[in-house]
Amino acid sequence: MGMSSGGGVGGSPLPKVAGLESDVNAAINVTPMVDVMLVLLIIFMVITPALAGYVAKLPTAATAESEKDDRITLGIDASGRFYLEEKPQPVRESDLAGYLTRLYRAKPDDHVLYLKADQGVAYSVVLTAVDAAREAGVRRIGFITDPVVEER
Repeated sequence: MGMSSGGGVGGSPLPKVAGLESDVNAAINVTPMVDVMLVLLIIFMVITPALAGYVAKLPTAATAESEKDDRITLGIDASGRFYLEEKPQPVRESDLAGYLTRLYRAKPDDHVLYLKADQGVAYSVVLTAVDAAREAGVRRIGFITDPVVEER
């Protein structure tokens, strides 16, 4: 009994392992992962502005500055409802001073409130917000506006 030169067991050659001698590319294909990530990014970009819970069409001002992230902002929509950036639901007028007091207790060095009111809201509603802010210990109130677009 002679062994074949192929090195077999029981006279038959060893089976070939798939891909051992072929030209298979072992690199990971990242294109599907990139596609999924781009879709997720677009979804978050679309949904994030809607999480604020209200929409306010801001008035324009020539001295408007860009919005900063680390601050307490009180929003007032066109219907006169109050919103805090931390709460997506409207805050009742009677609870507004209490919420602001709790927020400023966590930031003892910060006594500035930024007000983002719709341009069509009544002046009395803005005064209600100012009164609640003063009751909460706010020393300065900044009004958030859109910059004036100059026509050329």
